[in-house]
Amino acid sequence: MAGVLAGLVGDGAAFAKALAQRQPEVFRPADRLSGLPTPGDLDEALRGGLLRVPYVEMVRDGEVVPAAQFCTTRVVAGRREDGFADPERIAALLADGATLLLPQLDQWHPSVCALAAELAAELGRRTEAFCFATGAGRRGLDVHRDDADVLVVQLAGEKEWIVHEAPADGRWRPGLAPEPGAVALRSVLKAGEVLYVPRGAPHAATGSQDLSVHLSFTIREAGTGRLRGALGDWLAGGDWAAGLPERPAGEAELLATAAEVLRLGRARLDQLTPEELLRLARGPLPALAVGSRAGVLGD
Repeated sequence: MAGVLAGLVGDGAAFAKALAQRQPEVFRPADRLSGLPTPGDLDEALRGGLLRVPYVEMVRDGEVVPAAQFCTTRVVAGRREDGFADPERIAALLADGATLLLPQLDQWHPSVCALAAELAAELGRRTEAFCFATGAGRRGLDVHRDDADVLVVQLAGEKEWIVHEAPADGRWRPGLAPEPGAVALRSVLKAGEVLYVPRGAPHAATGSQDLSVHLSFTIREAGTGRLRGALGDWLAGGDWAAGLPERPAGEAELLATAAEVLRLGRARLDQLTPEELLRLARGPLPALAVGSRAGVLGD
C-alpha cells in the first residue's frame, strides 16, 4: 500500500483487516504525513480574517454556540456582513470549555484538499476533512454515530477516545447514541497517532492534556438512498428509449409504448452489475491535481 493512506496508518495490512472487520484500531506511523496542518497553520487561518460561518463553528456541552458569540460583523464594500471568525472571542470560549470545529477543510485548505482528494482516489469513496480543538477535560460532542468511516489524526495534545462496537447491520441512524453498547476500544491518542473509527460505531472523545487538536478524515459510504439515486440516474441516462413515440396517441398506443419502455428498461438493467451500481453511488470522486496550475489572476 502506498500513498496518503499508507502515510496515515503506516501498517496497510492492519488497516485493511480493521476495515474489513469494522474494528476500531490505533495506528502509530513512523513519520508525520507531509501536508497535514499544524495548530499554528490553523491559528493563522483564523487570524487571517477570511474564515467565517459555516467554515467555523463552536459547540459547548453538546449544544451549538450561536455564531454571534464567536463571530464579528464587518463592513465590506459598503455592506455589513456577519459571521466572520473573531480569534479573541474563540480563544475565550475555548478557555471556558467550548470546542472549536472547522468543517470541510478539504474545501479551503490547499494541502488538506490534496490529501482528501488522494485518499478518496485510493479508497474509491468521497472523503472530507473536519478539525476539532478541545480543552483538557472537555468533550466536544456526546456519544454519537457518524455515517462514515473516520480516520482521526491527532495533531496536538492528547485526547481520550472511547469507541463502542459497530452495529451488526444497517438498521441504525447517525447522531446521538444514548445506548451505545459494549466498548470496543479505549485509548488516549497522542500527537502523530491515528485512530480508525468504523462507520456507525458510537464514540466520544475527551481532551486529556492542554488544548487537544485533531483532524478527522470522514470517508463516506453509499447508503440505500444513494444506491436508489444512482440507479435512477443510470436509467435516465443514454438513449435506450430513442425511437419510441414521444406522445403516444390513444389508449392502445400508450399501453404498447409502456410495454416497450419496460422491455427496454429491463434489458438495460441486465447490463448493470451490483459492483458498477455501488461505484456509481460512491462517486463522483474529486479530480486529482496534475502538475502546476495557472494562477487565477496570472503568474
